[in-house]
Amino acid sequence: MLLEVAPTLKAARALNNAVSGYRVAAIKEVEMKRTSLPWTALLVALWLPATWVSAQWDASTQEGTSTTATTAPTPPPAPPDEMVSTTPYPGVEQPQEKKGLEVSFTWALGIGVPIALDVPRDVVRPGANIFFFGGADFGWFVIGGDFGLQWIPVDFGSGFTPPGTSTVLSGRRPLTRIYLSAPEIRFQVPDLKVVLPYITGSFDMNFWNFAETTVGCGYWYCSQYSVYRFTPGFTGKAGVAFNVNESGVYIDVGFQYSFTGKGNFFQSSQWWLAPYVGVLVRRGR
Repeated sequence: MLLEVAPTLKAARALNNAVSGYRVAAIKEVEMKRTSLPWTALLVALWLPATWVSAQWDASTQEGTSTTATTAPTPPPAPPDEMVSTTPYPGVEQPQEKKGLEVSFTWALGIGVPIALDVPRDVVRPGANIFFFGGADFGWFVIGGDFGLQWIPVDFGSGFTPPGTSTVLSGRRPLTRIYLSAPEIRFQVPDLKVVLPYITGSFDMNFWNFAETTVGCGYWYCSQYSVYRFTPGFTGKAGVAFNVNESGVYIDVGFQYSFTGKGNFFQSSQWWLAPYVGVLVRRGR
């Protein structure tokens, strides 16, 4: 009897061990499933965005977008000073500075031959005139003055008695004129390289003498001197100056026409014409 029970107990014990082993394995499996559940959720969260991006990429590829090459981003434009262009651009004109009024000095020295008009040619001869001109040169015009000395020979032959006097004049005597022309305004064309054409006009203060003298006495002695009488007048000139090697030195050629009123010397107005030649210098031009 005991012998029969012993095998039965061994079988029951073996079965119990088997059931216990299965329960332990099941419990371990449940615990492992519980532990892997959070990791599974994390993997699903990472897999869903990747799947959505892959689907969008496939859709764009099907519409014709090529994925074989990528386009590099456009570089930023170069600075203006480093840009190279083959198209010629018009030059930028710099604003010109306004220049002030340029002034230089012009002077001339000449000699002329005065020829009196409306007089007997055998009595009043052509004479000589030496003059000096100087003025401020503004380019198109010159403002200055003229100073000169003039002689006109008068030939009385064997003798001549002026009306109203008892003096008998004979031989050749000079009619002398000292004059100052101021202001004298000259208009000219300064842009020509070879020639300088011009015209001038001036008011004349004339002082005349013709064989008139007087005696003046001081504290210790007396002396005889010439008497000059004043007349107002006007002179106009026209001429052309030729530049010598563009040096600013010119050969001056022209003529002048002069008029004088009666003043304290003449009984009527007088006129004369005087061609002249000289040297003209323009400084600072």
